[in-house]
Amino acid sequence: MTLKDGTTYTIIPCPADRWDDATELAFRVFLKYEAKEYGEKGTDSFARFLSSTTLEKLFRTGRYIVYTAMKGNDILGLASLRSGNHLSLLFVDEAYHRQGIASELIKKVQDYLLKETQYQTLTVHSSPYGIPFYERMGFKATDEQITAEDGIIYTPMQMYI
Repeated sequence: MTLKDGTTYTIIPCPADRWDDATELAFRVFLKYEAKEYGEKGTDSFARFLSSTTLEKLFRTGRYIVYTAMKGNDILGLASLRSGNHLSLLFVDEAYHRQGIASELIKKVQDYLLKETQYQTLTVHSSPYGIPFYERMGFKATDEQITAEDGIIYTPMQMYI
């Protein structure tokens, strides 16, 4: 895949030694684009989720699928799956927004689901910031916006693959 500057990137399973880098990217982008709406409680909850040893253990044992968009050794973005067909994280470094990376990560996840599982849908709990993107990708809201007790704000969405 090609970026606006003509350089290429690939999407690969997240290398085991890049877990911390991938979650750092997710948190950095979250802070820039989403934390204001979530407030301190939601931001703290998201930080706890990303730093959870349980989440890392699931990743290391192959039960939390993470794909990374890589340009050389740089992580440009990531997408992850949990509970089989639930898109758990989708973040792209700010410098690479609007270059198709998130769309390609979604396509990679869809391809994985079609080839490796029996799932016919992909679900996501979209942040308010992400809703327009997910709608462009073909997701539809399945419920109203929810504010969870832990401060996380999301709209449940689903797409058929």
